[in-house]
Amino acid sequence: MAAPSIPADELLTLAVATARAAGAALAKRSDRTVNSESDHDIKLQADVDSETLIRERLARTKLPVIGEEIGGDAGLLDHDEPYWAVDPLDGTYNYLRGIPGACVSIGLWRGRRPVLGVVFDFWRDELYAGGTGLGLTMNGRALKPRWAPDIPRAVLCTGFPSTTDRGGEAVRGFVARVEKFKKIRMIGTAALALAYVAGGRVDAYFEESIKLWDIAAGLALVESAGGFVRVEPVVGKPLAFNVWAAGRADLAG
Repeated sequence: MAAPSIPADELLTLAVATARAAGAALAKRSDRTVNSESDHDIKLQADVDSETLIRERLARTKLPVIGEEIGGDAGLLDHDEPYWAVDPLDGTYNYLRGIPGACVSIGLWRGRRPVLGVVFDFWRDELYAGGTGLGLTMNGRALKPRWAPDIPRAVLCTGFPSTTDRGGEAVRGFVARVEKFKKIRMIGTAALALAYVAGGRVDAYFEESIKLWDIAAGLALVESAGGFVRVEPVVGKPLAFNVWAAGRADLAG
């Protein structure tokens, strides 16, 4: 059965309500059961339960879902059809340790382009929402971001995905790429970093080999705020991208 044609504003309203429900469940949850752990990554049962809740609520749209925990069809990126891309708990390690900086991220994409997104920082009760032709809001209020006038006065958010090469040569290349910015911030959640770019708290975001679900909603927010986005697929790594986002192209580095 074909998915029903639902107006973008209704899809955004549903995504907002879904993110709030998932965030509320995460905020009051005391269980921090670890399902798996590697050198630079960790998975909690909370991630799985949050994605299950999100999928159940989005099911009425009959649109496919790509999620961090349950997966999805990478081939959706090669077709001009809408689908959801979900990170049910971005900033899992922050969440585990009680460090501020965790969120629910729900994005709608069509092929390789963002359509709309919602990022909900449930600990700070800040919900960013926006999309093509829908503008950008935080907790329902319109946002008009102000970005730095140039890179020497700009703040860059970045990070090291769990699969990133941390060898000396790679780190030196990373430093050379980011050292021209006034300040560098690593907050442990790509989705929230992109929301901060959209809202003007920071000026740019850069990360290599980051997964679709981490960036799907945030990139939609940056575009809805009138910002600049560049996305390059990583050869040999399905659903992984090198990403630049900023208030303007000249701030992307």
